[in-house]
Amino acid sequence: MVEHVGFRDLKIDDITGIEFGEPGSLAGWLDDPSANVMVATWRGRVVGYAVSWLAAVHRTRRFIDVEVAPESRGRRIGSRLVERVKERSDRPLATKTVEGSDAEGFIRSLGGVPYAICPPLELPRRQFGRVVAMLGGHRDVVPVSTLSPGEAEHLWAQIYRWVHQDWSPVDDSEKAREVLRSEASELDLDHTAIALVDGQPAAVAFVFDDEGAPTVCAETVTPDAPDGDQALAAAVGRVVADARDRGCRRLQFDGHEADPHFGPLAHRLPLEGSRLLLLEI
Repeated sequence: MVEHVGFRDLKIDDITGIEFGEPGSLAGWLDDPSANVMVATWRGRVVGYAVSWLAAVHRTRRFIDVEVAPESRGRRIGSRLVERVKERSDRPLATKTVEGSDAEGFIRSLGGVPYAICPPLELPRRQFGRVVAMLGGHRDVVPVSTLSPGEAEHLWAQIYRWVHQDWSPVDDSEKAREVLRSEASELDLDHTAIALVDGQPAAVAFVFDDEGAPTVCAETVTPDAPDGDQALAAAVGRVVADARDRGCRRLQFDGHEADPHFGPLAHRLPLEGSRLLLLEI
């Protein structure tokens, strides 16, 4: 089969004939000038596709998604699609995978290496009390809703930028700023916790009320915030206590092992699940 597989750009007529992956999402990529969508065909039928694109916020890598029809796997179709997409790219290809998954093995077989690692990030309800006791009291921690309008958005953009600056910098564009503002608009302001040091914000545990479980993104306001470890622990402790009191079944954290304050804190917490790997080729 391998010798007779063809590779070309996606055509709009291809989409209705694809019965694997998420073909409904492909039409939108045709209108995105940053996207590159290639298909693999065999006997006139699409048996695989690869999409690469530039995100609005992080543009030092092209993100990639590869799908191959189940009956056509094991024939290097996915590998050959990635090779062709890579030939057209002027920067590394990147994707996120679960550690130990087939997807990780596939990307690593093509030379992929981690550029960031997310620790296990689920905190189940049965661990809430343990975490609250571990992190201690919550003096000088307030909800972000008590601050002036716009302060939550400002802090979100500030922290997001410095956390990513060394390994996946935020693009300096109005589109990137618009995306960060949009993300900040989804914050749960009453449960996002800010730890104060000498009356000034030192660390924030942002809470997004996502379906299924609130998501928590936590770090200090600056890399060298005073008493940063203690301030972050206090903010996270308040968020966990609030989640316990309002009956949440679990919390999802979102962060990286290399985050200077959240990374060490995550290793102390009884988080469950698999690590997520950000891999680049």
